[in-house]
Amino acid sequence: MPEPHDPETSGSHGMGTPDIPALSPEIWRRPEGLPGTVPVGHSRAEQAANQIARVAAGFKAGERIGSKDEIRSMCSVSVGTVNEAIKLAQERGVITSRPGPGGGIFAADPSPLSRMNGWFRDAAGDLAALEESIQIRNALAPLLVDEVLATITDADQASLELLLTHVDRTREARDIAGFIWAVWNVHARFAELGRSQLLDSLYLSIMDVGTSHLRARLEADSDGGNTHVTVYFDGLAEVAADFVHALGRRDADAAVDALRRTDPTMTLRPPAR
Repeated sequence: MPEPHDPETSGSHGMGTPDIPALSPEIWRRPEGLPGTVPVGHSRAEQAANQIARVAAGFKAGERIGSKDEIRSMCSVSVGTVNEAIKLAQERGVITSRPGPGGGIFAADPSPLSRMNGWFRDAAGDLAALEESIQIRNALAPLLVDEVLATITDADQASLELLLTHVDRTREARDIAGFIWAVWNVHARFAELGRSQLLDSLYLSIMDVGTSHLRARLEADSDGGNTHVTVYFDGLAEVAADFVHALGRRDADAAVDALRRTDPTMTLRPPAR
């Protein structure tokens, strides 16, 4: 079995890898579990922080939301949990906390980056968020493909073909985690070939939403690690092959089409007749 591509030691452009958790070398080589960094399950503090964020969104920046006790009552959590939740909400930039008379919890105006991070945090269990992320990815597909085709070399293409053989092997073995990782590695390698870290990181973050959503669905239907849903390998494997082969032909239209057909959750649906 070929070793997974190592973004730290290869790539013809010397641009490095987008700085997102899913591309760390340790996670890249992880043999079990599905890729995706969006949290599937939320702790009580995280759930309360999300509830605080939703409430804060209904207030103008600087408006008082309530006291800490009122927030705790609203969230129905313990004192320790509400303290942790408030800390999380502050770190996300959605509230501020002021002590003393006249103090309490106040709405803040989070930065665009904080809003985006909050959206990604809640995306795994939200089908509407998955569909929205795919729409954005589809709009970006021509930019992504053109960026890579402008610089791709024969050695780059060979690395993609090697990763594609791993997709085929894991499909034949019916290895769900290995298969999704193999497809992920193809797209992560593709992203590495681009020159825009912002564009490529956004692309992989959207891919991350799909794999995290898939992980959430599989874990929701599992019992003791054994999934009770049928997984369909062929459709996603064929799309990955179409994508790599289109890049090899330098066929931008076909590559864009294959990229737009890529959706990790298609493994949960039977192929269309």
